[in-house]
Amino acid sequence: RLLFGFADSSDVLILGRAGLAKSGLAVARVTARAVAPLPNELTGIVVRLDGDAPQDRTPPEDPSVNPLAQGVQNYTNYTLEVVQRIGYDSYSPSHGVLLTKNKDQASPAGGPNGFSLFNWVIDANPQDIQVPDFRRPNGEVVMRTIADYRQLNDATFHAGLNSGSRYEWIDIPNRLHFYILDVHHAANGILSYTLGVRSLDGSGQQPRGVALAGPSALPAAGDGRVEFTLRNTGASVPTSYLGSDIYRLAVTVQGAGWAADLQNVLAAVPAGEARPVPVFVRAGQNAAETATVTLRAASESDPSQAATVTWTVKRPAG
Repeated sequence: RLLFGFADSSDVLILGRAGLAKSGLAVARVTARAVAPLPNELTGIVVRLDGDAPQDRTPPEDPSVNPLAQGVQNYTNYTLEVVQRIGYDSYSPSHGVLLTKNKDQASPAGGPNGFSLFNWVIDANPQDIQVPDFRRPNGEVVMRTIADYRQLNDATFHAGLNSGSRYEWIDIPNRLHFYILDVHHAANGILSYTLGVRSLDGSGQQPRGVALAGPSALPAAGDGRVEFTLRNTGASVPTSYLGSDIYRLAVTVQGAGWAADLQNVLAAVPAGEARPVPVFVRAGQNAAETATVTLRAASESDPSQAATVTWTVKRPAG
């Protein structure tokens, strides 16, 4: 069925760039592609570069000057898939979310590259992978070149902070923002991710809102986890994939010798619902007796919709 410019089926969500600008962001849960999707999850997401020509608005680059240039800029869509090293992905070099820019028909890469391209993987770690390629007879080690396809061995995106990878990617020319929001492990070990896509040119007509609440009680002695509650107070819509908002979180702490951290700076919450946000607080050896933790959440759809809450924590006795 078509609604707000996108179509969905039982296993693939197809979005349009123009539709996202009218409807607001979409959030969906995607199962590892090597198995059938788990209940209420998808095999993948497609985002078509529709709208006025040119479809791909990325400025052209010369591959002879930039070895990471994407070649002829006639890509037509993005795909998001989850890779887990099982089944036909058993020999994949890594796991995570694979974000790929694709063409409906192969075309030359351009410049000195004579090969044709169907797709271009967005590298979550574009820096040099710094892995040896081979050793010359004289013992000299030759590293993989920056344009070697094996530079993509660490290309997948992961959720959360300190994962060793990125958790979001913005395509400014094509006006799209991709989010890797959360990771899930089923009881049978199957991996899935909550993913989001937003247009930079519109957030829909539905009102956005956010509220934060502090913990109902102090954490147990020695437990540094302080659980806040994040609520989406915005308006709901009849389509589940459009029914959430994405919030960006930030935490600070005031108190000598104290520190506070988040596992994830992004959270997706359906309209009218709430979810916990754990904050991990710790006190140094000579820390003050108390500290004030401040958590802030702002809507990605409407950054003017933001909430802040503070909470006082005490240093464990002894």
